[in-house]
Amino acid sequence: MNNITRVVLFIFLCIPSRLLLAYLPQVLPKQYLVYYGILILLMSIGFLYLAVNNSRLNAPEGGGKTWWASYRFIHGMLLLTAFIYLIKSDKNASIPLLIDSILGVVLFFIIRVGIFN
Repeated sequence: MNNITRVVLFIFLCIPSRLLLAYLPQVLPKQYLVYYGILILLMSIGFLYLAVNNSRLNAPEGGGKTWWASYRFIHGMLLLTAFIYLIKSDKNASIPLLIDSILGVVLFFIIRVGIFN
């Protein structure tokens, strides 16, 4: 996979998926937010596990280098924060999920694309 393909996939697949995760708390009925929270908790545990163990540093989707590895803890904590909102059936869970999406875009363009280099 070349760099152009990676950029296109990130912009048109990864980011829309993350924005959908941020939008879902706004449209799901409150009684389903707890169940959605369990999914978000599992994602959070996964990212925090990878961050703590410094695992999976050779991601093929990242071109062989997991450039986002040092930000996994932040990603996991934002997901954990969203989980806390979700188990309270609070639609404000969208806020940390949206922050995570925006942070992903900013970091991608700063680190991976090197827009400021």
